[in-house]
Amino acid sequence: MSEDSGEKTEEATGHKLTQAREKGQVPKSMEINAAVVLLAAAGALVVLGPLGWQRVVNVLNHIFLRANEFEASSSSILELSRLMIKECLILILPVSLVVLVASISINLYQLGGFMVVSDAIVPKLDKINFISGFGRFFKMKTLVECLKSIFKMAIIFLMGYLVIRDHIDDFVLMVDMDVLAIGLLVLKISLEIFIKTVLLLLVLAALDYGYQRWQFMQDMRMTKQEVKDEYKQIEGDPIVKNRIRQAQREASKKRQLGDVPKADVVIANPTHFAVALLYDRSQAPAPVVLAKGQDFLAQRIKDIARENKVPVVENKPLAQALYKAVEVGQAIPVEFYKAVAEVLSYIYKVKGRKA
Repeated sequence: MSEDSGEKTEEATGHKLTQAREKGQVPKSMEINAAVVLLAAAGALVVLGPLGWQRVVNVLNHIFLRANEFEASSSSILELSRLMIKECLILILPVSLVVLVASISINLYQLGGFMVVSDAIVPKLDKINFISGFGRFFKMKTLVECLKSIFKMAIIFLMGYLVIRDHIDDFVLMVDMDVLAIGLLVLKISLEIFIKTVLLLLVLAALDYGYQRWQFMQDMRMTKQEVKDEYKQIEGDPIVKNRIRQAQREASKKRQLGDVPKADVVIANPTHFAVALLYDRSQAPAPVVLAKGQDFLAQRIKDIARENKVPVVENKPLAQALYKAVEVGQAIPVEFYKAVAEVLSYIYKVKGRKA
């Protein structure tokens, strides 16, 4: 199969995954959100449930025991309302706070941190289009979500049936219990149903999260051409980069050739290498390479040197070693001092300069 077939055979690159996350596209399971929130609520109810029930009983006792003291007036009704509201808030607020923290935490975990997605805020007409919305209703993903909802409802009913069946004898004994004991028993059975259901839903949510992550990575897969285009976008077109490097090399060559007339000597071998050196103690403690070249460029360096009366000394081993060891603009290393000093001493002697 050709590379341009359009088949998505490549894993998503890090760059594409980062772009998707910036758009709010991340593997996310609503099932695990619901399961974690319900689990947090179950934990809060286990801890606070008995205390909450006791407060409810105390309020009811307070009302019924003082029923003959209350008058059917606005002030007494207001007092009773305040008491009920206060007790309800005391019962509801801790559980609500736990649920809120759990909801925010699991969402941040799935998103990989807090982020604001502007694309999700902008309204899109296709989302409120009745025809397209009706079409989305029959998509496979919608069908899967519907089946999951039916399965969850079946789990809840099944768990309720099993727990109530195990406690059928307790229901028979209710006739001999007082109100507080009956309430605690009902609360205990309800919590048992709730917790066992949540644990089963948590298992289902973990499976759903794994499926959602797998599906997301499948949707993010790329064709070979998309990978190539992304590489060109990030790293730059190889052809353009080669042209830039070539232009930089040409500019470097011109700059080097322009510095050759300043050199004290050009050390070369007959054909392959040429290195132009300048020794100026006010600029560097050792001779500096002004230009170097191989083959054609070496010949140009030698030609320019001769045109500007710069001595060209043929020393094949030294020219080759300097070319490989020293870059343009750098001073020569210590191991070359003696050999270069001999060359410069000879040049200075010929020119009548002091070494």
